Amino acid sequence: MIDEIGKIIRDKRQSLGLTIEQLAEKADVSESLVSQLERGVNNNISINKLERISTAMNLKLSDIFNEPANNGIKYLELLDFLASLPRDKREVLSEKILELLSTMNNL
Repeated sequence: MIDEIGKIIRDKRQSLGLTIEQLAEKADVSESLVSQLERGVNNNISINKLERISTAMNLKLSDIFNEPANNGIKYLELLDFLASLPRDKREVLSEKILELLSTMNNL
């Protein structure tokens, strides 16, 4: 599980264009902690520090723990985008995405 959490953190950090040093400073944690977490070698991180890292990248802590193997950064960004839309627009866009996926599967 810690490997998947580390991948999510690394992917999000990189998508934001942050260095490990910048993220560590923003989250008020050490660079080595961020590096170890991203590499999956630190499995003894406090929830408080993990939450600070998540918050520094505009992630919810629940995003990291909710089926981390299925929560790639683009997946989370898509869900956040859909959630930000009014319900009617969210439904229309979701329908179009599903139609596109269905068409792609038939190729």
